[in-house]
Order: sequence, then C-alpha cells, then structure tokens
Amino acid sequence: MGWGDLGAFGEPSKETPNLDQMASEGMLFLDFYTANPLCSPSRAALLTGRLPVRNGFYTTNARARNAYTPQDIVGGIPDSELLLPELLKKAGYINKIIGKWHLGHRPQFHPLKHGFDEWFGSPNCHFGPFDNRALPNIPVYRDWEMIGRYYEDFKIDLKTGEANLTQIYLQEALDFISNQQASQQPFFLYWAIDATHAPVYASKQFLGTSQRGLYGDAVREIDDSIGKILKHLQKLGISENTFVFFTSDNGAALISAPKQGGSNGPFLCGKQTTFEGGMREPAIAWWPGHIPAGGVSHQLGNVMDLFTTSLSLAGVQPPSDRQIDGIDLLPAILQGKLIDRPIFYYRGNVMMAVRLGLYKAHYWTWSNSWEEYSK
Repeated sequence: MGWGDLGAFGEPSKETPNLDQMASEGMLFLDFYTANPLCSPSRAALLTGRLPVRNGFYTTNARARNAYTPQDIVGGIPDSELLLPELLKKAGYINKIIGKWHLGHRPQFHPLKHGFDEWFGSPNCHFGPFDNRALPNIPVYRDWEMIGRYYEDFKIDLKTGEANLTQIYLQEALDFISNQQASQQPFFLYWAIDATHAPVYASKQFLGTSQRGLYGDAVREIDDSIGKILKHLQKLGISENTFVFFTSDNGAALISAPKQGGSNGPFLCGKQTTFEGGMREPAIAWWPGHIPAGGVSHQLGNVMDLFTTSLSLAGVQPPSDRQIDGIDLLPAILQGKLIDRPIFYYRGNVMMAVRLGLYKAHYWTWSNSWEEYSK
C-alpha cells in the first residue's frame, strides 16, 4: 500500500473513512519509512528492529538470497535473530500473526518457532495459481497444521478478483482480541493482510464499490476491517489499554498499475525502488486517552521503530548483545519530541541514499549510470 492511498494522506476519492477517522483520533506520521522497498526484508526489519543488512534478510528481488521465498527458495529468518514476539512472551504476552509471514516457508522458519503462539495465514504471498506437484499452490496454516491452499481451498478468482480472505482474517482478529480480553491476557496481534498485493483481491460485497478499480475495492475492504477492529476494542473497553499502529511494508507497486497498483502520492517511483515512492509509507498511531487527537508528527520514523516502541510499551528492555536500529517513538508520539536520526535507503545490501532531517543524499540516480556508481 502506498503513501497516497489514504484520504488522510491526500487520496482525492476519500474512500478510507475509517483510517481517516483513526488518523483524526490519533497521530499521522508524514515521514515514516520502510527499511527496504520489498516485502520480506521489510517484515524482517519490523520484527527484529534491525536493518536487513544486519539481520541477514535482504534481497535484490532476484532468484537469490531469500528473494520472495517461494517454494524453490530455501532462505528464512536466521535463528540467531530475536523477534519481537519472543521478547514480549517473556513479559507474559500472547502473540498471534494473521496473514502473510514471508520470512521463510520451511519448518525451521515457522512463526511459532519465533515467539508467536498462534498463526492463521500463509508463509508466502498468494502467488499462483500453480498446477503441478513440483510447484503447488501456496498453503494456508492454522498454527502448525496446513488447512488448505490458495486457489483450491481458499478461492481467489483471478478474473473478477473475488476472494473472502480479508473477511476471514478480520474474524480471526476479532476472535483473538475477544479471547485475550476474556482471559485478561496482554496480547500482541500482527495483522499482516495482503489484499493489495498483486494479484489484488476483495470480497464480493466490496467489488466495484470504489472509484479506483479492484485495487481501490481492496483498500476499501481493508479500511472497513480496520474500522471494525477499532470499534471492537472500544466495545470491549480495552481501547485505552491497546496501542494500534497502521502502516505498510513498502510503497505501492506501480508496475502493477493501473488495475492492480496503488498511489504513492507526490513521490517518485514505487515498490522495488529506493526513491520516496518505494520507501515512504502511510503511518497512523492510535491510542485513545494517551495520544492527543489529530496529531501530526514530522519525526523520521521507520518500521524498525515498532520493535523498540512495542518493547517500551511492554516494559521490556531491548537485547543488549546486538545493534538495534529502531528507536522508541513514544517521546515523539506522547510528548512531541523529535529525535535526530538518519534514514537509510537500502536496495539489497547496497545503500542507495540517506536522509537526515530535511536533507537527502542519493548515491545513485538516473542521472548517473549503475556502472559508474559501481566503480
């Protein structure tokens, strides 16, 4: 999803009323970045608080190290990395991932081996459909058990874009929240839906309801789901004790446009690039009773900061035996204090640009050749 896909960030059709309301009740981050313009390394950075070049999960999106982690890629998150749910578990948290894991599909990389107590979703994105035993359709898991496959048991109609997966993921989230509230257990929910990733999908009730084609339909359904999750927290009386953060793993994929691609607003390029359109993300923090309503932050933020911020909220110290790149955003969120820090733009293991404050330096642009840059 791109920076320009939400009404609160300037999308003109205003088809995200729930996320826009979330922003009006919480805080917008206008300068929030991913750690890599691709799915897997971005998610690894979020859950480890470390740059992909540190956690070993980087990619150039080729059939190489980790890549998309489809069936024929053997990579995954290293055992040496400490993930956020592993640390939260020590503080008594129950942790669940819903949706796309994308940090390795083989048993040794399973999310339940990395601190999650529950999982409903897929190890990879919904590539396919595939039609042979050597390359079968992507599986869907409940915890350790494979309960079906995309396109077979969990239908995605590539002609119409119809699929009810977001509704399934929504119900999983609502049920998990209800169960933790009933048991009075602190919880961490990683709701990693993938409807806006090509091939884009939406449930029947949302098809044809937006002004932006199938992609807009998917965004509308995500928006509706976020609204229902926030209302559920309020109904259960736990909204003031629950910190919610909405963002994306990379910019919108313009190569999927016009029918399957989103908007990065005024920014150049999109997913797979280290220009602003590929790296800058929509971001909203929501915590009624704590975050002043209608706030806008110019803090330079990064998905890695969600690791450190979450630990701070839980009263857990970050590990001291490794470099943690994420910062605690709570001073910026609760007190308006801006923390001076750089943002690094990596493509694979190569740094392409750096931003510090209002200034950004590119090591490579289209004005000089890759060969010249590589010398």
